Amino acid sequence: MADEPEELQTLKGSSVGRSPDDATGTPAPAGRSFRGLWKGLKGCGPIQRRLPILRWMRHYDRTDGAADLIAGLTLGLTIIPQSMAYATIAGLPSQYGLYAAFMGSLVYVFLGTVKEVSIGPTSLMALLTYQYTAGRPAEYVVVLAFAAGLVELAMGIGRLGFLVCLISVPVTSAFSSATALIIIGSQLRNLLGLARGSGSGFFGTVLDVTRQLPEASGPDTALGAVCIVGLVALQQLPKVCRTATRWRRTLWYVSLARNALVVLACAIVSFYWTGSPPWRLSGAVEPGIPTFELPTLITSTVGNRTVGFIEMAVELGDGLLLVPLVAILANVAIAKAFASGQAVDATQELIALGLCNIIGSCFRSMPTTGAFTRSAISHASGVRTPLAGLYCALATLLALGVLTPYFYYIPRATLAAVLIAAVAPMLDLPIVARLRRTGSPTDLLAWTVCFGVCLLVSVEVGLLCGMAVSLLEPLRVSIWPRCHCETVHEPRQRFSFRRVRPEHGLLYTSVDRLRTLVLAEVAAAEAAAESSGDDERGYPAPVSIVLDCGRLVALDYSAVQALKDLADEIARLGGTLLLRDVPDRWRHRLALHETEHGLTFAQ
Repeated sequence: MADEPEELQTLKGSSVGRSPDDATGTPAPAGRSFRGLWKGLKGCGPIQRRLPILRWMRHYDRTDGAADLIAGLTLGLTIIPQSMAYATIAGLPSQYGLYAAFMGSLVYVFLGTVKEVSIGPTSLMALLTYQYTAGRPAEYVVVLAFAAGLVELAMGIGRLGFLVCLISVPVTSAFSSATALIIIGSQLRNLLGLARGSGSGFFGTVLDVTRQLPEASGPDTALGAVCIVGLVALQQLPKVCRTATRWRRTLWYVSLARNALVVLACAIVSFYWTGSPPWRLSGAVEPGIPTFELPTLITSTVGNRTVGFIEMAVELGDGLLLVPLVAILANVAIAKAFASGQAVDATQELIALGLCNIIGSCFRSMPTTGAFTRSAISHASGVRTPLAGLYCALATLLALGVLTPYFYYIPRATLAAVLIAAVAPMLDLPIVARLRRTGSPTDLLAWTVCFGVCLLVSVEVGLLCGMAVSLLEPLRVSIWPRCHCETVHEPRQRFSFRRVRPEHGLLYTSVDRLRTLVLAEVAAAEAAAESSGDDERGYPAPVSIVLDCGRLVALDYSAVQALKDLADEIARLGGTLLLRDVPDRWRHRLALHETEHGLTFAQ
């Protein structure tokens, strides 16, 4: 997934700051650190492990504070307009995106382990939220966020983060690319000033927009086009100065704040426009943070009936599992990308993400996860610790408390342009050529299936289909293991045998294949013995089969029983099955004993 490469490359070679977990770094002078505040917490290992802020805050100094302040405010200028735009994708009022940005940034300060990660609303979470809550009251979104947080927290406590390994890179790329196209298609109506149509899905939406093109609004279309051009131009602004000068850094900060600058400029124009602006506006945004309320106590009115928490959760169906799974995939992948080569505590990241969603849902937040774009901005801004999220949260709170009356004047076409410019880099179509050159046919098939099903059916079905196809290759290896066969001569004992060396684990899925191969080797050895006797060097034709277990990494009960049955069958045919290089932990399970030529089964 390629996203915001300029932000990552602009400060290449400059100091980004130490990791918040660097316990071996030189401590700051006592007068400029908070070490004394945390002195009594040194022996609280379990607490520090689950509250990482207790580890890195002891070494926090003024330099870290200045760097985090710059990074947090820069991030705030990005997350505010993006969050409002992502809320529109989910079919929600703009303030719901700001609630999610505020709570996600604030909670991750205390629980996060990777300083660059920015938790909040994303295009992916917004699209999945819309898939399951479209046409339903906003309470369903809150319940979805709460349930997703519970699943993420449970997976973290159960150390189930390894499940994301079942999603391959081609599937992730296809899923992200299809999602980007769907989001771009969904924003065409706002970009062109069209009313909401009846089409659903990517192709349905595009066809519906095509039919409505004669009704497109000229002012909305022109404003949207100007905003996209402006965003692209501002993104390329740092390239104007090739040398490392003060002007280049200034242009770089302007580029990072491009979303906020474009939204602010359009809102000012709309505010001072004589009469009513010719383009559609976002409308009123509710100010302030909602009061604390447990999602389990929330009720909603659907038609003439009142729906409680349990009923809403049941209606959300498989979204309760798919939304947190995708969120975990995105967050862990981003954490690994920005971990600077250090190991990522996946368990802690899952716990942090789960609590961000659980606590956020108590303040009417939509589902959240890590955002690659914002994480890249934090990295490029020189972030030192997760405390930068506090300044980002304060900026969001300021927007909710003071600026909401002015959010009314933000044009919808401007927010659509911000979204399109943000998700366009997620399109990774060149990976198809790379998969054809270097990947396996299964990888290319998985990408194609996932991408096509996401566009034709839905993103959740596409992700599951892509995962299923990508699992075909390890399943094939498990069912049809590679085996290397050769004839080996022992000069001292004038003994020869056929060696069969499986390349992978020996499990119940592959025992039938191994049995067929070994019996074929026995039949070939017997035929050679009957026809020619000794070979040209005087060695007797091999009638023994040696199974080399040196490369086996797994063995289950079905394989043990199958090997014993195979040894008996070879013995009845007049041959012998020997095992060599068997790991010590398997010898007792296989009931082996020594012979003059190696290990064999007990008869």
